[in-house]
Formats: sequence, C-alpha cells, structure tokens
Amino acid sequence: MNIPLKVDAIISDPNTNAQIVILKDEQNLELLPIWVGMAEGNAIRFALEGIASPRPLTHDLLKNFLNHLKVPLEKVLIHSMNGSTYFASLHLVQPPPEKKETSDKKTSTHPSEESEEITVDARPSDAIALALRMGVPIYVTDEVLHKKGSENLDAWLEKLKPTDFGPYDT
Repeated sequence: MNIPLKVDAIISDPNTNAQIVILKDEQNLELLPIWVGMAEGNAIRFALEGIASPRPLTHDLLKNFLNHLKVPLEKVLIHSMNGSTYFASLHLVQPPPEKKETSDKKTSTHPSEESEEITVDARPSDAIALALRMGVPIYVTDEVLHKKGSENLDAWLEKLKPTDFGPYDT
C-alpha cells in the first residue's frame, strides 16, 4: 500500500551539515526523515517557498522539459531502502499518440489507444524537488515507512526540539 506524504520541514543535521527532509503523512502520525545534501535541500526549500531562480535549476529544467513534451508527472514513489539509502521513482504518463487526419477524412490511430505509465529511477531528493515544482503527490510504500524505524533513528528523533525545525514546519 502506498501512503501519501507531504514535506513538513527541512532541518540541518548539526552533526553532519546535511539537510534532513521531514515527510509526514496526512494525519501527522508517521514521519519519514531523509538525509540529503546541502544543494538538494536548498532545491527542495526553494520549491517549498516558491523561490524562482533567475535561470532554471536542474529541477526546473526537467519540469519544463516534461511540460514541453506533454508528458505529465503523475506521482513520486519512495519505494525501497537498502541500508540507509532510499530509492524513489517518477511515475510519468505517456499519452496516446494524437489521431491524424488521412486523405479520406478518416482518422488513423496508433494500435495502443491507452496512456502508458513510464517509471524512471530517481534519488528521493530529486523526486521530491520535482514533485513540489509540478504539484504532484509524494508517496511512500508501507514497507519503507515501517522499515525506517531503527533504534538509532528513533533515538535521534527523540532528541529533536521544535526549534530544530526552523520556520519550515507547517
């Protein structure tokens, strides 16, 4: 089962200078922290705050590319975990080919009239940054959400103070 998540906050890990993206479920019962680099954290923060760069950043470029090709991003899925590394995928929808007029005014179509889902491997940080820019949902599998609960992570989370979340918690 896939569980919808929202980006709740981005905080700095004082021990590593990494950024931590805090994802929460709709009921605020489940929490998924994902450690990302400084640049990746800033890309997500820019999308959250609606900050537009004077020139397109990588995620803006990908968004523009998908929009130009008319290939919608349906959702982002954080689907697996190996050690402390999360894996995500972009779920794109390839629309059916457009109908073309023939000389006798009949339309010819491609044999497959249905949209096709295309899944592309992505780092969770890139997938989240793109999802925020394109306004699509972020999901996590139930298995990943419950696998993340190690003793070290739970102990680290218990030490967090509300002030660690800065102005980004909603």
